[in-house]
Amino acid sequence: MKDSSKVTFEYRDQLWAGADLLSVGVASFGHIGGTHYQNHHDFDPYVEQLGNGDLPVYRALTPSDDERLIREFILQLKLGSVSLQYFTDKFGANPAERFAEPLQRIADWGFLNIEGDRVNINREGLLQVDRLLHEFFLPEHRNARYA
Repeated sequence: MKDSSKVTFEYRDQLWAGADLLSVGVASFGHIGGTHYQNHHDFDPYVEQLGNGDLPVYRALTPSDDERLIREFILQLKLGSVSLQYFTDKFGANPAERFAEPLQRIADWGFLNIEGDRVNINREGLLQVDRLLHEFFLPEHRNARYA
């Protein structure tokens, strides 16, 4: 882990805070104007659509406000610490209330604590954060598999 006061990763930080990202390439994911999309995940259809002057988008989804809150919250948790007030200001929902059950469950497992305005994941939790984040997914997304 690097000292975050000396090293920043603007691409990741901006993307995880909702910034737009144009996808370029086979199977790449993008986010433009609040809509998530993925390009064709096979080379031939991707190239064929480009050759026809069309965008090679395979699928797209404009998430609800709650889905945007979930997405941004779990992505920023990968950083190890998030501000509750940031999400309350941006989405009008307090994550400590919206995610009370999964936060408590992960805290009970010994990987997370809430101190004032901060939700903090400890080092042991960060080593398995992708597994822990499934606790915040909507039920219909918990077992989904994506190409």
